[in-house]
Amino acid sequence: MIISSKQNAEIKRIASLKEKKYREEYGEYLVEGVKMVKEAILSGAEVREIVGVDNALKELPPVSVSVKEVSGEVFARLSETKTPQGVMAVVKKPRNEALPPRGNCAVLDGISDPGNLGTIIRTSAALGIKDVYLVNCADAFSPKTVRASMSGIYYVNLRAFNAETVYRLISKNNIIVADMDGKNVFGSDVKKPYALVIGNEANGVSGFFKGVANETVSVPMDGKVESLNAAVAFAVIAYAIENK
Repeated sequence: MIISSKQNAEIKRIASLKEKKYREEYGEYLVEGVKMVKEAILSGAEVREIVGVDNALKELPPVSVSVKEVSGEVFARLSETKTPQGVMAVVKKPRNEALPPRGNCAVLDGISDPGNLGTIIRTSAALGIKDVYLVNCADAFSPKTVRASMSGIYYVNLRAFNAETVYRLISKNNIIVADMDGKNVFGSDVKKPYALVIGNEANGVSGFFKGVANETVSVPMDGKVESLNAAVAFAVIAYAIENK
């Protein structure tokens, strides 16, 4: 049966997951698009429900969870993209566990832009960084962040805690702060395992993490450019360290 009413109780519940308070209440988040839903299924993420229009649903591999077919109008209510692909999944949020990193890790200190956050998650996954610690960041499970992560969100452990707790967890790693006043990362030998700290887009790394850093690094830039985007800076520094 095709669900054609926007007032359907389950459709309203799924739509509510676009808001942070309901993501927290239900412990779920939304994943939209054929590729990302496929990746969710294949990665082993706990997919609880799939919703979509007929043609898009046919592009997915077989699943054992509830699949709801909806009209295009109903899907448009659920979607947050300009050109919806016609399918989304409801996925269980992983547990927020206060565990130390397994090898190198990333610490995101006040990243407020969902696009930057998702891009850093994606880059971390590409580098094999399994643990990403979030301190006063945007919601990692918002639709914008999830889209920007391009499935990277399935392959890292997201651990959101206050600065003191994160420091306790990462303190055995070499703590590296990214700051414009740091030494050139391309000329530095960085001890591993490391914890790379990237700060807020406007204000940089907080005084707390600057105070506990073992070293500070920067990306050399032409004097005409004041700074790099946080996600770009993270990628450049992380790849520079990894390729030493």
